[in-house]
Amino acid sequence: MRIKLIIAYAVIPLGLFSQSISLDSCLNLAEKAYPLKNKEELLRQSVEINNKISTIAYYPSLKINAQATWQTDVTMLEVDNPMFADMLPDVSKDQYKVYAEFSQTIWDGGITQSRKELENAGLQTDLQRINVDIYHYKEQLVDLFFAALNLQKQIEILQMKEWQIDNVISDLRAAKDNDAAMQVQIDVLLAEKLVLKQNITELQFEVNSLIKLFSEYCNTEFDELSIFLVPTPELSLNEVMTRPELLLFDYSSDQILAGKDLLKSARNPKVFAFAQAGYGRPGLNMLSNEFQPYAIVGAKFVWTPWEWNKTKNEMQLLEIKSDIVRNNEQVFLLHQNAKLEAQSEKIEKINAISEQDESILELRESITKTYLVQLNNGVIKSSDYLNVLNDENTQRLKMELHQLLLYQAIVKYNMLKGELYE
Repeated sequence: MRIKLIIAYAVIPLGLFSQSISLDSCLNLAEKAYPLKNKEELLRQSVEINNKISTIAYYPSLKINAQATWQTDVTMLEVDNPMFADMLPDVSKDQYKVYAEFSQTIWDGGITQSRKELENAGLQTDLQRINVDIYHYKEQLVDLFFAALNLQKQIEILQMKEWQIDNVISDLRAAKDNDAAMQVQIDVLLAEKLVLKQNITELQFEVNSLIKLFSEYCNTEFDELSIFLVPTPELSLNEVMTRPELLLFDYSSDQILAGKDLLKSARNPKVFAFAQAGYGRPGLNMLSNEFQPYAIVGAKFVWTPWEWNKTKNEMQLLEIKSDIVRNNEQVFLLHQNAKLEAQSEKIEKINAISEQDESILELRESITKTYLVQLNNGVIKSSDYLNVLNDENTQRLKMELHQLLLYQAIVKYNMLKGELYE
């Protein structure tokens, strides 16, 4: 009886009634479930409160004051004419007053508005810093996703080999019934099948661990039969880099610029209106020793024309910080361009290696077919057949893994430029 050559994939239980996990959905779910995402709303609330606090500077203020003092001397008028001496009151050295003080900012030099702009610029910087952290987090998840695909592909190849061996065993048993094969040849194949089951079990545990990991990261319950879908990315031809770090550098520069505007506003003159109403002894008439009500209304102009170059030095400090930000941007671009070049070389290498994969696999399949014929004719042992079958499936696995490596390299190349897989 001739033994059939198996070159097609078997129907394997790996994809039976299973849940699919795609790379794009995984990244989206992971971003929504990432705890750092909640920080965005907290930052917005913080800036909103700070802006309300800044606005209070333009609200009128009212203070209630009470004061009691004793002093060593008081205002006196000495008159030589005795006729007027008794007319002049004696002013007490203990004095008392209770008064309400009202103040209203008319113009604060633009400090309030500049402070709000600085708060908003700081918010944009902090929010973008979160985006950068999330982007790095996604880059790590991409590596984990392709690690799961790698393990999954190994399981598929091993299950295919197991299916092939099952068919060979079935044919050998049929041949044994006709005294055409020895039991020892079947036992060799059975032993190999047990080893395959052992390897599949080990790999499946590793895949299940990654599935549980993604369930945690994505806040979604994936079952153990879940299948990681192979992405099919296209190499980005866009020459413009859109990494989130670049936007972070821009927002950091805007924040420094807003700080400069705040320093300039602090140098501007300020105008206030004020009023005071009270009751005390003495009142506004310092020569009266009676308790009297009084009121004062006025305006105040405040300007500091000279501050020993304090603002100038602070401006220079902000200029240095701005130069540091741009220097960090140049360093980042240098490293990023180097990584892109290396990743491009890796893609070319994988493409070059993959060109021979199909030819090698065809040769391995042809060799396996020849060995099957020889095994059918009793020329070789099962172990000899298993050797060439192993070579065939090893090459098939290499071809599949080369494809996965190519997809992973393309995804990482695009991400280095700032483009996520969608």
